[in-house]
Amino acid sequence: MTNNIIIEGRFINSDEEFFGQIEIDRKTGIILKKQNYIGNPTFIFPKDKLIFAGFGDIHIHAREDETERQMYKEEYATVNQAALNGGVIHVSCMPNTPSPLTTQAQLDWHKERCRQFPTLIFHYVGVGKQTRPLDVNVPYKVFTGPSVGDLFFKNEAEVRSALQHYKGKSVSFHVEDYDVLQANNINRTHQERRPVACVETALAYVLQIIEDYDLEAKLCHWSTGGKSIEMIKAHRARGYNTTLEVSPLNLFFDADMLAETPERWPFVQMNPTIQGREHRVQLLEGLRSGFIQYLATDHAPHTIDEKLKQFEPEKESDMTREQFYTHLRITNLEECRRRACLDSTSGTPQLDTYGPFTTWLMQAQRFTPQDIARVAAENPGNFVNQFHNGPGKFGKIEKGYYGSLTVIDPTTPMTITREMLRTKAGWSPFEGITFPGSVYATIVKGQMYRRG
Repeated sequence: MTNNIIIEGRFINSDEEFFGQIEIDRKTGIILKKQNYIGNPTFIFPKDKLIFAGFGDIHIHAREDETERQMYKEEYATVNQAALNGGVIHVSCMPNTPSPLTTQAQLDWHKERCRQFPTLIFHYVGVGKQTRPLDVNVPYKVFTGPSVGDLFFKNEAEVRSALQHYKGKSVSFHVEDYDVLQANNINRTHQERRPVACVETALAYVLQIIEDYDLEAKLCHWSTGGKSIEMIKAHRARGYNTTLEVSPLNLFFDADMLAETPERWPFVQMNPTIQGREHRVQLLEGLRSGFIQYLATDHAPHTIDEKLKQFEPEKESDMTREQFYTHLRITNLEECRRRACLDSTSGTPQLDTYGPFTTWLMQAQRFTPQDIARVAAENPGNFVNQFHNGPGKFGKIEKGYYGSLTVIDPTTPMTITREMLRTKAGWSPFEGITFPGSVYATIVKGQMYRRG
């Protein structure tokens, strides 16, 4: 008679599907056995539910740092809540907070702030003009152009000068070219202000730097197909295993949709921007085929007031910006659309919708459950396993891995509303959209943290 946790149901790995049981050590949270029958189950999940190794989002912005200046948007406590709500059991935070995370002392501060949460929270360390690698094994982040915050470079020479000290390190890149951004910053829409050339120009020198300094590289929130895909294929053919992330926003929306409904622009503005339909189709195929390795949200919470900053009401009005936006959409759609195309604040909260979004990939985009296991669990797990010092691993349902699980109900639809969100930002770019399925349960190291 075991004292451990036994879970029964339909388990999905990237290379298999099986109905049976797993046993999780109650003290360590690590899977001890996987077989047809072990004993009386602690939790039984119906056969129509899909049990994955816990999903991991390796690109988020938590907003919290020692300055506390942006904690009104998000903090580690609400990141934890939103992640569990979305079926995510580990996240990796980007370093471009108001006080950019670049030193060991700062890393220690952030790690200490995160110890109390069931969601495992990892951190990238920023690369700046005067930074140097830390003595511990961590992932690093480079911004080749401005996004949010001041941690970025303006040209190839600056990037090279910094990265010459990071040879062989794990470096993730935000790939946009500063000069192309500056040349296009007065254009009408966000797509035109951050054109495809912005990514392609920076990518040309980023790939060369990766090769010159033998970096273990990852390209973040990939937004373009076409020429950039061919450039990456040629780079990989030369023997480099540079990987890619893609955000749900780039897979679900495209600029051709927004040409018909430009009033949506403030709610989907992110950097790099979403591009035309042909790019979205190639990104979906790239994720499904394995060319793109990670489904990563770029969860970047801002308040709805910040997202609608171009909808400032007249001084005598007592309306909020959102109320004024709604008023214009009803009474003067042309003016609403004009303002919506003005530059807003880039970034969208997406942690709460990670799990439901995977059901859209399966139901509408021909992804198999094994595909979801690969891009949402196994590959993100493999990434963070490089930097995790704990006794277990993430990403698979196997002996020696953590008994952290995401249980998906693929056939109970969920319409995204503000009431179901746990992010402190309190809104979603997917509001009003119905996904074909939902998160049924989130389990961390054998412990139930969310049950639908």
